[in-house]
Amino acid sequence: MRRVFIRATLMFSFFFLVLAPNVMAQYWQVARFRLPSYELYAPAQIIISFVYTNNVSVNVRTLGTSLYKVTTSPVQIIFEADAFDVYFIDAVIAYSIPVNQTIIIGLYEGGRATKGIEFDTSADRIEISIKVSVVEAPRYPTAEEIANAMWSWLQSQLSEFMGRQENLVEGIGKTSLTVGVLGAISFAVCCVLILAVFYIYRRVAELNEWRLHMVEGS
Repeated sequence: MRRVFIRATLMFSFFFLVLAPNVMAQYWQVARFRLPSYELYAPAQIIISFVYTNNVSVNVRTLGTSLYKVTTSPVQIIFEADAFDVYFIDAVIAYSIPVNQTIIIGLYEGGRATKGIEFDTSADRIEISIKVSVVEAPRYPTAEEIANAMWSWLQSQLSEFMGRQENLVEGIGKTSLTVGVLGAISFAVCCVLILAVFYIYRRVAELNEWRLHMVEGS
């Protein structure tokens, strides 16, 4: 009796370990879809739409410890993430019988649609794998920021121009003062020279007159 029980146990274990997976593999018509890696700007959203079923499961793995949100319904899977990270999403959609349908996957970034994916399948088990990197969206200046930057630039250029003009005027003033001083000195020197010439001429005339007087007296 004990041997019969052991044999039954071994046969039961052999069936579930060896034969059961093969039987289930033949039973399930599995459609596997591994999508390429995507890079989405935050906030990112992925929506998977399919034919109605209550057998839906989702598993999400991350490189970091970022938070995310997954919402499932009988017709949709919605994945949402705001944090910058890499997410690995594995979704399984199962039916009791094979179903002909078109799976629709929508990718959204920064609140707008960026890509749509569709594929046809006829299976009772659908496995979808997606890798998505959520990154920071580039920021572009607004019209007001551009106008303020232009105004600041114009003010800086105007201030620089006025500074140059003031330096030029100051330099011209200093040059004019120097020229005026040199002119005054030159004028004074000329006056002294003229007076000296007149004085010498007068002395020479007086000496000549004295010599004539001496000659006439002798």
